[in-house]
Amino acid sequence: MKSLTVGNVVSAGLRIYRDRFLEYFRIAFIGYLWVLSSFLITSLCFVPIFYRNIFPGVISIIIGLLGIFILIYGLAKFAAMNGLIARMAFGEVTEKPETEKEARRHIKPRMWQFLLASILVTLIVFFGFIVFYLILTIVSVIIGAIISSIISLGGDNFNAFGFVLLVLFGIFGFLFLLFALTWLISRYFIIELPLAVEDGITAGAALGRSWDLTKGSVIRLQIIVFVAFLISLPIIIVIQVVSTILQIVVGSLAASDNYLIYSLFSPLFSILILAISFAGGALLIPFWQAIKAVIYYDLRVRREGLGMELEENN
Repeated sequence: MKSLTVGNVVSAGLRIYRDRFLEYFRIAFIGYLWVLSSFLITSLCFVPIFYRNIFPGVISIIIGLLGIFILIYGLAKFAAMNGLIARMAFGEVTEKPETEKEARRHIKPRMWQFLLASILVTLIVFFGFIVFYLILTIVSVIIGAIISSIISLGGDNFNAFGFVLLVLFGIFGFLFLLFALTWLISRYFIIELPLAVEDGITAGAALGRSWDLTKGSVIRLQIIVFVAFLISLPIIIVIQVVSTILQIVVGSLAASDNYLIYSLFSPLFSILILAISFAGGALLIPFWQAIKAVIYYDLRVRREGLGMELEENN
């Protein structure tokens, strides 16, 4: 398999997604169930904290801490499920497919590393956003002062010109922030793959691997992500439309005078909204993990000659 074009990457990801859809969807949905069940159990664990007259303070705190651990464990299982799909998709790309049981043996010991990697990437993107926003704010203040000076010196004749400059700079600022964030996200876009595929690697090392492999390919990755987003957009729109309709129905029931109907149907609609959201997420995650697997393989082909290594091993 040679280095791929943008179209080839997306097409390969779609092919893997189509061929292994049911298996990947089931794994992703189970991951969401882990998040939901852990969240519900954690919520129940916090009940004693609000009823300290019934539960002693120490016991309520211990139960609350247990609830926090359960939630973290559920998130770790969710992250590991994503890594499992990524590893299985990579096996499809390299034409060395694994069964779910075989892939789990590699993924299970690294469950906490997958969670740690997700947390690290989230923190990096969050602080990156703050830095980019501060830079944009400082530049905006300087440019705004310059434009205000131009308008004050030129009088009414420069009002329209100054307004146009402000609009153009606003558009530029938005595009700068969008590009900066997508650039940063692209550098860590394939973070799960090194953890899922390579031996003896930790969350911190996976960050470094993703950074090194994506060097010089960010624009290409942004194009791939944009095309993949357009493909997944119809699913996102359908989920949002259905969820919005259900929320409107719940709102209309709440506004009605019939409390009995509201009390009967409101929980049902809430469960439906939750189920639709989970099903939508389970539909999208395998697609994105397949895209990441193809990107990871292609980057290693380009930078490390992975294809030749695979041919020699075969």
